[in-house]
Amino acid sequence: MALMSAGSVVTKAEFYATLDDILDLPIGTITGAEMLKDLTWDSLAVVSYIAACNGLFGVVLSGDKVKATKSVTDLLGLVAAHVTD
Repeated sequence: MALMSAGSVVTKAEFYATLDDILDLPIGTITGAEMLKDLTWDSLAVVSYIAACNGLFGVVLSGDKVKATKSVTDLLGLVAAHVTD
């Protein structure tokens, strides 16, 4: 995925592709319905997600907030203002 400037708005497909990249999955694997417990969602993924959100959107998320999520939909909800359909 191309690096975008902080404050960017991305599509859901681009958001899911970013998660694919974080989790080292083929692009197109994440569709939005996944539960994080079914993925390789670990502490490295949490840190990588926080860094990606900061870099893409200029959003600073707490580790506790990200760790409290249970699904890809929950992760999307943390940055929903920056993601379009």
